[in-house]
Amino acid sequence: DDAQLAQLSACLQQSLSPDPAVRTQAEQFLKDGSVQPGFPMLLMRLLASEGSDAAVRQGAAVTFKNLVKNNWVEKEADVVGAPAPYSVAAGEKEQGRAMLVGLMLGAPRLVQAQLSEALSIVSAADFPDRWPGLLPELIQRMGTPGARDFNAVVGVLTTANTIFKRYRQAYKSDELYKELKYVLDTFAGPLLVLLKEVSAAIDSNAGNLELLVNLFKCLRLICRVFYSLNSQELPEVFEDNMDAWMGEFHKFLCYDNPQLAAVDNKDREKAGAVDQVKAAICDNVNLYIEKNEEEFQRFLQTFVQDVWTLLTKTGLEPNKDHLVTSGVRFLTTVANSVHHQLFAGGDTLRQVCESIVIPNLQFREDDEELFESNHVEYIRRDIEGSDSDTRRRGACELVKGLTAKFPEVMTQSVSGYVTALLGQYAADPHNAWKAKDAAVYLVISLVVKSKSVVKGATETNDLVSITDFFTQQIAPELARAASGDAAGGTGRHVLYADALKFLTIFRSQIPKQMAVQALPAVVTLLASRENVVHTYAANALERTLTVRDHPPVGSPPGTRSTLRYTPGDIQPYAQQMLQNLFNVFAMPDSSENEYAMKATMRLISFMGDAIKPIAGVCLERLSGMVMETCKNPRNPTFSHYLFESVAALVKAGAGDPGLIATFERLLFPPFQHVLQQDVVEFAPYVFQLLSQMIESHPSVLPGSYMGIFPALLVPMLWDRSANVTPLVRLLEAYLRKAPNEVHGAGHIQGILGVFQKLVSSRAQDHHGFFILNAFVEALPLPAWADKLPAIWGILFQRLQSSKTTKFSKCFVVFISLLAAKHGVVAVTESMAKVQPGIFEMVLTGVVTEAIANISGTVEEKVVAVAAAKFLTECPAVLAQDASWAKLLTAVVTMMERPAEHKGEEDLDAEAEEAEARAGYSAAYNALRQAARTETDPVPAVADPKVNLAIALAAVSATQPGRIGSIVAGQCAPEVQQAIAGYCAQGGVAIQ
Repeated sequence: DDAQLAQLSACLQQSLSPDPAVRTQAEQFLKDGSVQPGFPMLLMRLLASEGSDAAVRQGAAVTFKNLVKNNWVEKEADVVGAPAPYSVAAGEKEQGRAMLVGLMLGAPRLVQAQLSEALSIVSAADFPDRWPGLLPELIQRMGTPGARDFNAVVGVLTTANTIFKRYRQAYKSDELYKELKYVLDTFAGPLLVLLKEVSAAIDSNAGNLELLVNLFKCLRLICRVFYSLNSQELPEVFEDNMDAWMGEFHKFLCYDNPQLAAVDNKDREKAGAVDQVKAAICDNVNLYIEKNEEEFQRFLQTFVQDVWTLLTKTGLEPNKDHLVTSGVRFLTTVANSVHHQLFAGGDTLRQVCESIVIPNLQFREDDEELFESNHVEYIRRDIEGSDSDTRRRGACELVKGLTAKFPEVMTQSVSGYVTALLGQYAADPHNAWKAKDAAVYLVISLVVKSKSVVKGATETNDLVSITDFFTQQIAPELARAASGDAAGGTGRHVLYADALKFLTIFRSQIPKQMAVQALPAVVTLLASRENVVHTYAANALERTLTVRDHPPVGSPPGTRSTLRYTPGDIQPYAQQMLQNLFNVFAMPDSSENEYAMKATMRLISFMGDAIKPIAGVCLERLSGMVMETCKNPRNPTFSHYLFESVAALVKAGAGDPGLIATFERLLFPPFQHVLQQDVVEFAPYVFQLLSQMIESHPSVLPGSYMGIFPALLVPMLWDRSANVTPLVRLLEAYLRKAPNEVHGAGHIQGILGVFQKLVSSRAQDHHGFFILNAFVEALPLPAWADKLPAIWGILFQRLQSSKTTKFSKCFVVFISLLAAKHGVVAVTESMAKVQPGIFEMVLTGVVTEAIANISGTVEEKVVAVAAAKFLTECPAVLAQDASWAKLLTAVVTMMERPAEHKGEEDLDAEAEEAEARAGYSAAYNALRQAARTETDPVPAVADPKVNLAIALAAVSATQPGRIGSIVAGQCAPEVQQAIAGYCAQGGVAIQ
């Protein structure tokens, strides 16, 4: 009713209040409302009311989008047995779908953006099965040929584009193809009719600029929908009409209307309507050469000519950037394809370099402006690889593609341009610095065949000498920097940044001696006032310290690569490096410089023991920064590396009582601040660092640590998923370091409460088992044996109500660990207290079945050791021939599985991915410097296979002939063969 509408409107207004108390109350009201029946309809009514305040409608749109995101799709409860979380009722969904398209088409632009996102979520969940009316409604709203309102058509196509976008990244499946077929059957025909009509309207309205802008908006959206519908594979309906589509694409790539161009070019920063269409067409033909090369072949020559002509005519204005990068990407794809011969011939390649590559490689005024006043964006575009849409990156990729296909001709041709550019610079170094900048980029694109974040250049063009160019062109720049020469303004700084970039990319190829000679320059440039320069210096330092050399030829298999640089190489500069890095954080706009923080972490970690003399000073600076950052955590990556740096210092100081005491004095205040002020982003880091400090403590834990313990059992802490992993590790650390204190203070019951909470959650149950495993390894059995029957009860109940593969694996590892550490009797007797005879049922029904899924070196060993005990020390198990043979087969099969050895490439790839994802999020982020070293819970057993053979031989001696006959009669030949091998290794025989 109207009163509810007015209340919602007032609440949305209050959610924008500058007063935090008012705002918080309003946000809570909206949050509570979002799980109430009728609330989505109320929001939609408010969105439909044109008389409402614009800010209120915008707030309603955001609230509606969030409601759809959280509550539209039905979810399963995470806690076993709990009711499912709230989702919008089917009737309300029906009403919502009926109103959504109309609402979106009639809404102001900002509201439309939010509703568009909501619509894409709803369509992904419900279209087409539960929303069969969606496409017919869109086609109807597009109007009929000859009587269309092109304003409305733009809205409809925007909606269609929102719905179909997901096909671009969707995984192939029968379900997807069924949906696509329905969409193509319904929408592709009307789309082509609309394209022809828009094309004709553009021809007949050449002077009506206002209408033309709208028609080109329609055309761009038609192109984007075309892209989405063709993203999976070439649909028949598009193949049959390829001449019509490609004819229109060709026509508009060549389209020219000087009056419209004048309107388009008024805004120097934003691409005009025609350029946006041309860029979208370039994307479409690029998709076709990538995916449908054979069918598209007959049009290729035309489009290469069109794009070539377009690029040679297009200027360097920023509003043309998107068009140029799309066009260059198309040419690069052709250059990398089987049709690269279109570029063959020295003249053609020279023209490409002169007309397309060199102009787009140039350092423009806009780049200069970014370098000086928006370093974050400059760095993002230049060294983070997220700049595939810059002209410079596009030109470099084109050179790279052509060099791969025509190495000799391209190397010769590009080298000529490099020499000419360097000649311009030599003639006038003060003013012609842009020529040298372009030369450096040309060389990089000519030389790098492939690269990675972790290793820099991994494959290079043998026709160019990296060391010669470094010695002649890069080293002099670095020598000038080392001498402190900062004269020459922006140009000089840009060349310093280029030199650092070159050093970084070719860090594996530049000989160690040359790189070490460059270190003084890197140290000096860390102190540069220019943000880009000190950032590039930090990046160069950090990446250089990670360079590894492959083991010499002839090394035994599995030999790891070694770090190229040693702490001794860095020692003379280390203190100055750290000093300069810490000074970076005091410079304007670099207080949260993630590159400098990452370099700090890398340097501390790299120096190892050598950092100890200055560890206290470093930590004083870092703990102060933690306190400062807590006030307003802005940059997740910076914060992550800040905590990594602290962890690296703790790692270096492990076992040193004096340093640990200093660390406690400096770190406890910021830790307390994080936990008391509830700085949610940082709590997981604090828990990891506390674990690390406890684990590395050289003696008995001081009382201050035990004082924190009760707070760790507060349920609210465990409700945040990001806290669970580090908190479990922290509990484990306490149990392993101070088992008597934990037990003596009466905390066992509280910890088991946490275990029960975790094990009832499908997402977190494995963490509950980690706590149990720590009990087994750290506590004497009498301290918690009386709790075991209750623990079994909880586990059996969960096995009955919701057995998952993950749960079964964890369960098997726990039983095995208990048996391996405390004997089979500890398992059988405690289980018998729950129900007599249940152990045998669990062993045959759960354990034997789940052993096949056990993975992990430690886990497999523990299970194998325990299984040897179950097979030979349990009379009840030995009495059942068939189930005994089944358990033996399962264990042998597990041990005979080929080990999943990760090569160094895989480990590098994982490291690269972890580096890329660093920074906190709703998920937990592990500190690599605080990683715990795994221990072997059964160190007395050297080889589990031999251990099994010895145990089987011993039991067979007590029942001669029986065990041997079960193995021979009930185990497969490959299992018998494996067991014979184990016996031979152990020098024993089964009777």
